[in-house]
Amino acid sequence: MITIIDDFLSEEDTLEELYKFFHYAGSWQFDFFPNKYIWAKRQKDKTEHLICKIIRKLPTIDPVFNSNGYEVWANVLDKDINHLSHHVDCDEFAEDIEPAKKTAVIFLGGDDRLEGGELVMDTNGYYPDYKFEENIYDLKDRSEREGWLKIPYKPNRLVIFEGNMAHGVLPIKHLQTGTSRISLMISCWDKEVKIKR
Repeated sequence: MITIIDDFLSEEDTLEELYKFFHYAGSWQFDFFPNKYIWAKRQKDKTEHLICKIIRKLPTIDPVFNSNGYEVWANVLDKDINHLSHHVDCDEFAEDIEPAKKTAVIFLGGDDRLEGGELVMDTNGYYPDYKFEENIYDLKDRSEREGWLKIPYKPNRLVIFEGNMAHGVLPIKHLQTGTSRISLMISCWDKEVKIKR
């Protein structure tokens, strides 16, 4: 199942602050967030406080997000790094591919007239011997097939999908100068996963 909600967060200043932070900091991988950290009165810094505030809202939309912990990272794409390869969100230290329960993607802000940069996903899901496309243009061609979904970038859009759905981001064609395509990813887990940097 895939859920798409526009104007997800009414407090848009939260997204704007996160957008500004990652625009200058770049792509970022956080330490694993245990559930008790999400609900604690105090987080390590303001950025993590804002992210925890978002995570606390997710179970009201999808109860699966009431989990033991969360893997959180931000992808910042621009004219230099303009796409994201074909992959599935998984425990990178497991022997086999072990997908997350679910993943939430929040498009933070920036150029709302961005061309390209669509999130594409295979709704058929990952299975043993699944072939991941190494070339982004092969992924672009494959994403035109039946069973694939293409979701345009739009600030304050939330996308929730099953952890076993392989996905990627198509190349950005046009982006306003001084802006980035920034997405915050949150995967939920029943166990603690080690973070690979």
